Amino acid sequence: MHYRRLGRTELSLSEVSLGTVELGLNYGIAPDGAGLPPPSVVEATRLLHQAIDAGVNLIDTARAYGSSEEVIGQALPPGKRHQIYLATKVTCLGPGGQPLFGETLRRHMRRSVITSLRSLRTDGVELLLLHDASVLALQSGEAVAFLKELQAGGLTRFIGASTYGVEAPRLAITQGVEALQVAYNVLDQTLADDIFPLAQTQGVGLIIRSIYLKGALTDRAEDLPPHFEPLKQRSRAFRHFVAGLTPPLPAAQAALRFALARPEIATILVGVRTGPELDEALQAVAAGPLPTEVMAHLQTMRWSDPLLNPSGWGIP
Repeated sequence: MHYRRLGRTELSLSEVSLGTVELGLNYGIAPDGAGLPPPSVVEATRLLHQAIDAGVNLIDTARAYGSSEEVIGQALPPGKRHQIYLATKVTCLGPGGQPLFGETLRRHMRRSVITSLRSLRTDGVELLLLHDASVLALQSGEAVAFLKELQAGGLTRFIGASTYGVEAPRLAITQGVEALQVAYNVLDQTLADDIFPLAQTQGVGLIIRSIYLKGALTDRAEDLPPHFEPLKQRSRAFRHFVAGLTPPLPAAQAALRFALARPEIATILVGVRTGPELDEALQAVAAGPLPTEVMAHLQTMRWSDPLLNPSGWGIP
């Protein structure tokens, strides 16, 4: 396992990190549209230990990930806590989905973090991020300011934001976050144009999510509903290309190795439900970046379409 520095922080992260939404709720593309069920606590514990033993040192979770925090808290005995970094998230939104402000937001964020720490069975996390931080939620500057208060109180070492689009991450950078969690994959390469260079200039670490586009860059794309046909076609073109290489590459490995080529990226979140899925990601890391000519072709596959944002799919 290789490690990369997370921006201006003191954290050196494994090139792949463990995303855990799949451990806490039904998630991802499935034939019935209801998402794939999470593994049992025993299976999740085995998976977490497998990742740590392989050198993965960041585990990413959130209050919004169902029972994920509780599962992690149960799975990580005190003896293994020093081996990993924990990242969790707090939302800026109230029950109706509208942004909160002022003292209401401050109390909400603090309650959320305390609940997370209790579930994770730890006194503090290494990284605390705003979850789905929109431009509206960031505009006042209060959310990031309250993150800094929680940081000053010792509940987290570093702060960041998980964002969509281009304007929200730009705003978060200007407000002083130390890390960004953003989407980047073979089809969605938009942030590499401006946000990646800006983050690097400002010393903001990049954590990449959606590397498999919620499974749409694998064979699971065929289980998407009919109105996703344009996305299916893009996925098929990608899968056909990597399958035709010599030697042929599994789509999941190609997708991961594509992102590994970007030196600005500190780590790539990989959401897995089984040991073999984790093994495949680890094999991709061991293989390193793709050949130059393969990278050049995949860069031509970039796409600009609302379907690239899984938050609007209506799929868990």
